[in-house]
Amino acid sequence: RFPPKTPVQSDEEILRVEGLTAMYSHLKDVSFSMKKGEILGVAGLDSSGRTELLENIYGSATRKSGRIFKDGKQVANKDPRDAIKNGFALVTEERRATGILGILNIRENTVISSLKKYMNGPLLSDKKMAEATDTMIEAMHIKTPSQKTKIQSLSGGNQQKVIFGRWFLTNPDVLLLDEPTRGI
Repeated sequence: RFPPKTPVQSDEEILRVEGLTAMYSHLKDVSFSMKKGEILGVAGLDSSGRTELLENIYGSATRKSGRIFKDGKQVANKDPRDAIKNGFALVTEERRATGILGILNIRENTVISSLKKYMNGPLLSDKKMAEATDTMIEAMHIKTPSQKTKIQSLSGGNQQKVIFGRWFLTNPDVLLLDEPTRGI
C-alpha cells in the first residue's frame, strides 16, 4: 500500500509539464519532467510561484496555457475532482484553511476524497470507512482517542497525518506536497 523503502529506479516518465502558465499569477512557461520513483523539489521564496505551480498542476487554480502529461498521456486536470481521477493528490500549504474540514471528525476527514470506495449500494458503508480509517490511524501513528474525534482537536502534526492518510487512500500516482511540514 505504501511506497517501497528502497527507491524504485525507472526510465519510465510519469509526469511531464510543458509551458505551464497561470491565468492569475506570475507563473509563466514552466516545463519539467519526472521519471517514476523520482522526487522533485521546487524551492523559492514566498510569492515565487511554488504554490501556484502545484495548484495549476492539480487544477485548483486556473491555467492560462500549457500541457500536463501523466504516463505519456495528456491530462486536463480541469479541477481537483478531475486531478484525483487522473491519479494526483495535493497536500496544501495551509492545513487549517484548505486541508482539514474542521467541523468534521477524523473518519470523515480521512475518507472524504475517496468516498466511492466505501459505497454499499446507494449508501456509504460505515464499516468500510471505519476499517480504512483504522488502517490510516495505525499506519500514520495518529494519536487520537477515536475516529469520531473532531480533527480540530488534534495537534497540527496529527492533523497533517490525517491529511496524508486521506491522500494515501486515493492511491495517487503523483503526490504533490506544498510545504508539508509547515506549522508542525
